[in-house]
Amino acid sequence: MATPPTSSTREHADRRWNLALALIGVGGLALRITYVLLSKNPRVPGGDAFYFHYGANLLVDGRGFIDPVALLLSHYSTPGAVHPPAYILFLALSSLAGFRSFLDHQIWSCLLGAGTILLIGFTGRAIAGRRVGLIAALIVAIYPNFWFHDSVVMSETLIMFTTTLVIWLAYRFRQEPGVRRAIGLGVAVGIATLTRAESILLVVVLVLPLAWVLRDLDVRARLKLFAVAVGLTVVTVSPWVILNLTRFEHPVTLSSNLDATMAAAQCDPVYSGKLIGFWSFGCALALKPPPGDASVKAIYYRHQVVTYIDHHASQVPLVVLAREGRTWAVFSPIQQVTLDEGEGQERWLARTGLGMYYVLAGASVGGVIVLRRRRVTVVPPLGVIVAVAVTVGVVYGTTRFRTPAEVSLVLLASVAFGETIRLLQERRSRAGRDAGPEAPVRAGGPPDVTEELSG
Repeated sequence: MATPPTSSTREHADRRWNLALALIGVGGLALRITYVLLSKNPRVPGGDAFYFHYGANLLVDGRGFIDPVALLLSHYSTPGAVHPPAYILFLALSSLAGFRSFLDHQIWSCLLGAGTILLIGFTGRAIAGRRVGLIAALIVAIYPNFWFHDSVVMSETLIMFTTTLVIWLAYRFRQEPGVRRAIGLGVAVGIATLTRAESILLVVVLVLPLAWVLRDLDVRARLKLFAVAVGLTVVTVSPWVILNLTRFEHPVTLSSNLDATMAAAQCDPVYSGKLIGFWSFGCALALKPPPGDASVKAIYYRHQVVTYIDHHASQVPLVVLAREGRTWAVFSPIQQVTLDEGEGQERWLARTGLGMYYVLAGASVGGVIVLRRRRVTVVPPLGVIVAVAVTVGVVYGTTRFRTPAEVSLVLLASVAFGETIRLLQERRSRAGRDAGPEAPVRAGGPPDVTEELSG
């Protein structure tokens, strides 16, 4: 029978684990910065990167949250809420310290990417022990679908961090449910929502079912904790929503961009043919919104979306399937690799990421099975996946929209990989014992599952 670990043994193991995690984080940061310097410098920002980069600098210059595209390219000032403010605020911290160039913002985003490596290590440890935490951190350190986004200054860098934070706090809440941890979870969901507006879906697909599975609490207690979490989510996003409600002609809450995005994905080229399930730049250019701020244009776009869907209702189910297929790489994955080049991702890198994604997606199924056998909830990672599926079904399908779900896939796959290693070690230990007393036997044997979960 294995001797229970002493407190000094645990402290030593914790120090070794922390050191290993830190080394993985440093290695991941080095990889990110090297890629930026060799492949993405110099780089002229465009699209969303233009909005985030210049939006942060304009904010620091005292111009507030205005639309940088309208100001710098069309030379007029109008309120900006194309994206929620969290990533702009993050970049503004760099600008405030004097690091305002696009390269500065790239390096600053790489630092956040390294932070995600560390955070996912702690999250994996909270789910299934030290080994799983290090495996998850190592995957994030080298997985192109994580570190590529840091180089192009897109909100995917922050949504990976905030999604990981939500999952980590969700497991801490599940392990020790209480008001304080419900507050933390609610704030985390709010921050994720201020990063990407669709994260508000986590209230329904993650927080609600997580509260419901607290079987050791009565219904009133569960509802109370759910209400606390939701209340803090509302409190967190309220300043941004209130600001928007005061500066546009018509009501705008989290973002003014959803209607325009959907309008570019509701037209003939993406309802049939090779681009089915994607979006069309030509369709976006064909739209002629009336003059006015973003809220006025949003009403026009919304009308176009509703009208087109109403006239093509019979095609919608197939289009939604194509959107999901593109996002989850089961429909036209090679074509999608080519389309991803339009966002600055080299083809070799996109193909490497696609291959790793298939491995992680397959292994994540095993991770779900392992956690269910251990009676560990899978609500947090699966809730994130459901939120992504709902989003792309409504908007359009692309690899980039899958980003929050990549966090879940890494964590679940790491559980499967960790369990595989444990079983192999256990088999080797049994083989050593069966060989007789003279055969070398690994000291300690496989880690106890209970100790792993508590560690």
